[in-house]
Amino acid sequence: MNDSHLHEMKKIKKTLTIVLFMLIVVFSVWYVEFNLFDFIHAVPTFFSFIFTDFFPPDVNNFQVYLRPVVDTILLAFIATGVSTVLGMVFAILIAQNTTPNRVIGHVLKAILTFFRNIPFLVWASVLVIIFGVGNLPGLLALIIFGTSFLARVYSESIEELDHHVVEAIEAVGGNYFHVIKHAIFPQFMPSFLNWTLYMVEIGIRASAILGLVGAGGLGTIIKQTMDLFQYSKTSMAIVIMIVIIIFVESVSQKLRERII
Repeated sequence: MNDSHLHEMKKIKKTLTIVLFMLIVVFSVWYVEFNLFDFIHAVPTFFSFIFTDFFPPDVNNFQVYLRPVVDTILLAFIATGVSTVLGMVFAILIAQNTTPNRVIGHVLKAILTFFRNIPFLVWASVLVIIFGVGNLPGLLALIIFGTSFLARVYSESIEELDHHVVEAIEAVGGNYFHVIKHAIFPQFMPSFLNWTLYMVEIGIRASAILGLVGAGGLGTIIKQTMDLFQYSKTSMAIVIMIVIIIFVESVSQKLRERII
């Protein structure tokens, strides 16, 4: 098979892929009954609603937002702290180059994959039914999601580490715990800090909307004010949420530059 034939086959595959994608898009538009003209017609209504009802934000009674803001930040940090410890333990158990038993590693990986693939809002909704409305179900939902997420990214980072250091420790008689302490942790720390800081950002975003299902945080104010049609207060809560996220991202980026 010459190069020209291979090139022609690749071109045909590329064309078929594009055609298949377009067919899927067309089918999806038909199936969900998406109407482009209705969408275009709704755009002016959307902007009119945003700029008429949502603005300006209600800056009065700012103390009303203070407790939910504190809850949002603390939920994110507590969840990140617990998830970091649990995620690290699970990562060592499931990473191919650190797991003490491959069968246990595969089983844990499958369980964590299951937990991770369920959105945290679904977890929050289920936990609200079990524990009632409040911060606890939101915190548990963040811990479940954070642990399963960090376990995956931590384990992938551990598997990418230089194996020569591990071999050197083992060559001088080091046991499993010596390898973890002197070969794995020193190399893994930059990735650990990077992913942990990223988890704080995720936690802030997630905890800010957990209140939409009654699981505490700033989302509680957003849901309450929208249910009462107090959209200017909703707007203020959204503005506060955006400011918090931007601030956390900025601080996180500076910490990465200094530490990593």
